[in-house]
Amino acid sequence: MFATGTWYDEESALEDWPDAYSIDDSGTLTMYLEVAKSQVLAYAPALANDAPIPEAYAVAQLMQARNIWNASKVSPSGDINTGSYASTPFPLDWQVRQLLRPRRGVPVIF
Repeated sequence: MFATGTWYDEESALEDWPDAYSIDDSGTLTMYLEVAKSQVLAYAPALANDAPIPEAYAVAQLMQARNIWNASKVSPSGDINTGSYASTPFPLDWQVRQLLRPRRGVPVIF
């Protein structure tokens, strides 16, 4: 498990994401993590310079890295075909966005 207040790195990602071992090149895993981190930072509310990384941001980073990896396996038709079912991954899906900008339980009416 990653250390609270930090981003995932290759070592911690492999602990929490066993399928990452199937990524051939360790540089590729690091690239997915870095790209996911930049996407999380672009979407999430800004943090103060000295603020620790919220746990939700780190979890979103790992989830988005998985999404990027899954997207790299997508056929030109847009589907992941595993033989038994097909799935289409979307960048920064609703679950990742919910971690970064949770919807409030009570809608606001102006």
